[in-house]
Amino acid sequence: MRRFARATSIDELLVKATNRSTILDEYKPHLHQRWNDGCHHSAQLHQEIVALGFTGSIQTVRRYLRPFKAATAAPPVPRPAPRPRRIVRWIMTDPGNLTADDAADLKEIRTGCSELDAVTHHVRDFATTMRDLRGDQLPAWMERVLADDLPALHSLFNGLSRDLDAVTAGLSTPWNSGQVEGQVTRTKLLKRQGFGRANLDFLRKRILLTP
Repeated sequence: MRRFARATSIDELLVKATNRSTILDEYKPHLHQRWNDGCHHSAQLHQEIVALGFTGSIQTVRRYLRPFKAATAAPPVPRPAPRPRRIVRWIMTDPGNLTADDAADLKEIRTGCSELDAVTHHVRDFATTMRDLRGDQLPAWMERVLADDLPALHSLFNGLSRDLDAVTAGLSTPWNSGQVEGQVTRTKLLKRQGFGRANLDFLRKRILLTP
């Protein structure tokens, strides 16, 4: 419901459906090649890809080939769009650690989408601020984020603004809550090992005495 409520156009709602992967994707190059070779018989083409491992019905093949009949040749096989999680991983990864193919794919995506290009810049700038403990750069980074039409990052901006001093301190000093979080995790583990039967006194002894 949120996706429909926040959508600004019908294209935004259809993008997921148009980029959805199908069981036919693996066999599209074969269908295009055979169509251009002159084989326009759906049943025969279906039998050929079934022999290659296709498990779908002939209707799936017929629906896919229907637009080809109005053209003199099959169009080039559309390049499958990368999954959103993969794009996120590319953006979140240090550019120096990306493979040449991944870096090239991300560059192509950034060229075709100005919003993703801006997000990549902001994410990498923030990563540099965290890595180098440059909390003094945070206000300028937040101003650049606010200047772009990126609602998701604006939400992050609002969250950072609510406790800016604490966030700046966290990005400026080498201290962190890792030790505290580790002790919390350890306490939860010891509690769960008691299967709900350990009272507070016993749990306290286990926490204090267990190395």
